[in-house]
Amino acid sequence: MIRHKLIAACFVLLGNLSAHAAPTVQTVPLRDMEAWLVSDHSLPLITIKMAWRGGTASDPDGKAGLSMMLARLMNEGAGELPAQSFQQAMADNAMSLSFSAGRDDVTGTLRCLSQYKHACFKLLRLALTAPRFDDEAVARMKREQMTAILQAQQSPRSLANEALMAMAFDGHPYGQARNGTAESLAAISAADIRTHYQAMMARDNLHLAVVGDIDRAALRRLMRDIFAQLPPRSRLPKAQQATMRSGPISRHIERAGPQTSIVFAQKGLGHKHPLFFADFVMNSILGGSGFSSRLTEQVREARGLAYSVYSGTSNFGQAAMWNGSVASDNATAQQAMDVIRAEMRRIANEPVSEERLAAAKTYLTGNYALRFDSGAKIAGQLLGVQLNDWPIDYFTTRNANINAVTIGDVQRAAQLLTPDRLLVVSVGGAAIRLD
Repeated sequence: MIRHKLIAACFVLLGNLSAHAAPTVQTVPLRDMEAWLVSDHSLPLITIKMAWRGGTASDPDGKAGLSMMLARLMNEGAGELPAQSFQQAMADNAMSLSFSAGRDDVTGTLRCLSQYKHACFKLLRLALTAPRFDDEAVARMKREQMTAILQAQQSPRSLANEALMAMAFDGHPYGQARNGTAESLAAISAADIRTHYQAMMARDNLHLAVVGDIDRAALRRLMRDIFAQLPPRSRLPKAQQATMRSGPISRHIERAGPQTSIVFAQKGLGHKHPLFFADFVMNSILGGSGFSSRLTEQVREARGLAYSVYSGTSNFGQAAMWNGSVASDNATAQQAMDVIRAEMRRIANEPVSEERLAAAKTYLTGNYALRFDSGAKIAGQLLGVQLNDWPIDYFTTRNANINAVTIGDVQRAAQLLTPDRLLVVSVGGAAIRLD
């Protein structure tokens, strides 16, 4: 109990620290690996974030949901410790260890107090190098994943997003549901999970970020004792190139109720596109900055058509997608979508004002500091930059790149965003037309 109170108090204190400039990031190489480190001894906390390339896009045909099952099971028993004993050992050492599967990677997060780090690191090593995948744990996690599937089927937004991905990436693994289906889950065995683990968890597809009460020498020992024990090379098939479908295409899923949930998307600009930062600023003005965005002004404030509306960019390893969503009464859903398309045309055809551009830059650069106000957030930023294949100086050049965006750049980025190529999925009582 005392340990739990201590770690909770430390997390609260860390969360309340004010954020200023991005922290100093060190690279720590060891053999064929490299970790990014932010060393901070002000609090006795260590956060480790790790990722392996693969994710749900690597799930074999007919076994969608396999990577998510793997992630759910990585802390459900390891070595000589079955699931309940492993969970108790984590609790005894005030340790948090969780895993998740995205479309391009499986990620893990460990958080612990530095005074218990040796026991925590031992448990992490067991989880990564000797997971059990016991039949009882597999059956239990299947039930948990099936519950997640059923819950998603009750959510209009989840239904719409799943249908949108299937439409946008028809025939590509990105179009599969990350949790799979009832049929694909039934086809997954403990042997499948172990085979997938052995193919994915390696050093050559590992990304590692460490933040907190740990120095370079200690991190090198951790890398040697834990991560160096993994196989040198992943055996996953090479990731498939993805081509996002182009619209205009709309699909409607009829569902009883007073509202219609709408999601929309089209091909976006990837991280390496010369207009990437211009697109980032443009989207903030259009729909990415909350109450100050044009979509909120026109859809919510001026017309009262929806409580919220947003747009953003999802960058996957093999594709970039510009996407957004809105929910409106059945009687006004079409009008809400028409306004969104009109605003897309307006930002492409009419240069934004100097005042609007300056406000967007202030929002994006000022808000950036909030991503570094806790150890977990800092580690997440470090890992995200690695997974995006950005250089380590991104933390210091990011705001300068935003401030360099001009009105012309914003308009050029907006002209690549056309409502004539939209993919739209609606769930509810109103089918959306794109004529």
